[in-house]
Amino acid sequence: METAGIPDLAGKLQRLFNSIPRTDGQGWYTNEAMARELAERGVPVTVQHLSSLRTGRRDNPSARLLAAIADVFGVPLSYFFDEQEERQVAKDLETLARLRRVGGLRLRGEIDAEGVLQLIAALKQIESLEGVDDESD
Repeated sequence: METAGIPDLAGKLQRLFNSIPRTDGQGWYTNEAMARELAERGVPVTVQHLSSLRTGRRDNPSARLLAAIADVFGVPLSYFFDEQEERQVAKDLETLARLRRVGGLRLRGEIDAEGVLQLIAALKQIESLEGVDDESD
């Protein structure tokens, strides 16, 4: 069945929900926490709608909702549409996951999505200076 929705939207959303912690230090975003965050940004959405997007039952959210979700997670809106951007974000999130595994890094409310991206950029620069080949992992 053909659909006019965003290809693999559920997978892309799940990657974000499973990789980027809440900025208030309260763990990971749930549908409820995301709905509250979006409402605070002036984009009301139901928990059920978010659930439908995350499970693939729906795959065509409004541009406004998708932009707000991208903003909450600190990723570019193009992450949802551009394969190259999606790969770059996925690579950044894997770097973050490696940091957590290797260094026992625990992110709390003191670091927001922007801070995570800055941390990843700094690590990439260190890897570059040390000649670390990212593909060898």
